[in-house]
Amino acid sequence: MKTALITGASSGIGLASAHALSRSGFRVGLLARRLEPLEAAVAAIREAGGEAWACAADVREAAGVGAFVRRAVDLYGRIDLLVHSAGVFQLRPFEQTSPALWEETIGINLTGAFVVSQAVWPYIAGGQIIHISSVAGVQPFPGCAAYSASKYGLVGLSEVLALEGKARNIRVHVICPGNTETPLWQGQAPAEVQARMMRPEQVAEVVRWLAVSPPALTFDRVVVRPAHDPWEAGNA
Repeated sequence: MKTALITGASSGIGLASAHALSRSGFRVGLLARRLEPLEAAVAAIREAGGEAWACAADVREAAGVGAFVRRAVDLYGRIDLLVHSAGVFQLRPFEQTSPALWEETIGINLTGAFVVSQAVWPYIAGGQIIHISSVAGVQPFPGCAAYSASKYGLVGLSEVLALEGKARNIRVHVICPGNTETPLWQGQAPAEVQARMMRPEQVAEVVRWLAVSPPALTFDRVVVRPAHDPWEAGNA
């Protein structure tokens, strides 16, 4: 049985990925800042017959992330997969983007990916890292100065790690989803628009597909969009 670590696992794409990977036979370690929803996720996975455990930590903090990774290594000896899904998002015009918002967005979305990836790097030879970026990491959108900067950076980080990982057979992939109905959109998009977005489970299926893909294959950035623009009225 392979071991997968998932960040941002208390909700959205991270939580959906944890369930999808567990159903595919992975034992899963879950990381997020809030312990209560993580415990609920672990209970649900175990009830479905999977193996799961969780730690609460901020992905920006190397000590907490390191403890999470060491626990996985102590339990299983190695790590086969990292899915970094932790992220924050606030629509804000550039002139209204405060230094605090900028620092939080870059810190969680980009520095967090660096911290977590560096923590697992010594233990994931022959394994895989999957970073969840965004279509805003390959295409600019108004109101996304901090978010796009973080996600463009995450695409760049992923592509460098893919090159450096080849010597140790570490595959590094980056998924760039379009609008996905997650808690990040609450209060930032009308309910009817959110209802037309992709579901986290749909993106999680792409995560699962990459996770079980043949080791001899690698993939460029994977961009996944809704078939119809959820912001256009009349699209279903």
